Amino acid sequence: MHNFIHKNYIRTFSTNPRPSFTNNPEALASEHINSRKPTTLSVINKILLNQNISVSELKLKELLKVKGVYIDIPISTPENKNLFNDLTGKSQYKGFFGVYIFTHKRTGQKYVGSSNLLRRRLDYYFKGDFPAVFHTAGKFLPLLKTDGLEAFTLQIFKLDNSKFSSKDALILEQYFLLHLEYNLNTLRVVNAGSSIGNGVYVYDLTCSTLYYHASSRIELKRILKIHTETSKKYIDSKNPYLNKFLLLSFLIPSASQSNISTQELIEIMQKERQKIYTLGTRRNIPVILEIKKDNIFVNKPTELYFDSLTACIEYLRDLGLVMKRETLSKYLKEGKEFKKFFCKYSDKALPDNFENVGLIIDEYKKAKEGTDSIKVNKKNKPIIVVKDNEKKEFESISDTIKYFDSINIKLDRKNLYLSLKDGKLYKGYYFIYK
Repeated sequence: MHNFIHKNYIRTFSTNPRPSFTNNPEALASEHINSRKPTTLSVINKILLNQNISVSELKLKELLKVKGVYIDIPISTPENKNLFNDLTGKSQYKGFFGVYIFTHKRTGQKYVGSSNLLRRRLDYYFKGDFPAVFHTAGKFLPLLKTDGLEAFTLQIFKLDNSKFSSKDALILEQYFLLHLEYNLNTLRVVNAGSSIGNGVYVYDLTCSTLYYHASSRIELKRILKIHTETSKKYIDSKNPYLNKFLLLSFLIPSASQSNISTQELIEIMQKERQKIYTLGTRRNIPVILEIKKDNIFVNKPTELYFDSLTACIEYLRDLGLVMKRETLSKYLKEGKEFKKFFCKYSDKALPDNFENVGLIIDEYKKAKEGTDSIKVNKKNKPIIVVKDNEKKEFESISDTIKYFDSINIKLDRKNLYLSLKDGKLYKGYYFIYK
């Protein structure tokens, strides 16, 4: 302890770091699981504190009363099919929310998940149509891929929507995750989102180790001292922060939780910041400018090396192309071509073993595990219209709207987009991109 004496008061502060697990939900969860103590209301709320979600004692008691129903998989009989429909819903686009548990018959290992559309989520596992990169992701999917559905039992907890909300499914999932036997789950904290911002995950450069999960960019600034404007530039950019970390907006299930403390992570980042400032490389990052075919500024396709973004910008200005630093940084971050130029970081600017990270990020951005929203897709993509199990297919949004005009049902683009995005019923019809 150090003391500063001034007139009539003494101000004291401690040089000891705060406990590192305080702001790290995964560390809190791991500590609780290893303690083998009962999972209580206070434990759950403490772990979910940063996610702006909590549960009351009464609600937790009600959730724990919900009985899970076992169903044989693969589903092969009419009785099982009817039971599955009753538990999850008949459609991927309208159904029930709840929790599901896969148990490996031979080992007893468990995997738990939740969804606000159980039918869609479970069909995802049944059909096995996840991207190839997921075949080696985490623990559960590779086991499902090699052993097949018949190697597991499935238990479904359907939540009554007159008593519970979809967020209550996350609470129940979190309760199960805090038990030792759910060791097919790589991470032990649900991603409930946050009303104060979007979550940020801090990984190593191979996306195999998760160092920290912040519920928002504000938390990232408060805990790891990464300014919100800085994090905005790096999130999902394929550009390593401090040449050692990737900031992503989504969870990669195959990543394992780092065993270093939050305080140790802060110290590592601070050392890297000091190193960058000392070497004077903060703004002098080598880049390569690819000149594409049919470029109106340069006749011959080639690659040019520059010691910095500034040097690259000066070259473009000499060609008559005025380019702001912020604009070039944006193109660099998003990997976009402009006027038959393509700017990328030089291999000399990137750490070793970084060549495949762009593929990893692209793969997971296309298929985030756990997303239940339908993305609004490109123009003129065929649309399927469903009503009472009858389907009609149209070549485009315009054709769909014209058809509804012909049957005297008013349908504008806004309502159609909303129905496509949210899977909501519109005057008895569902809309699905083909």
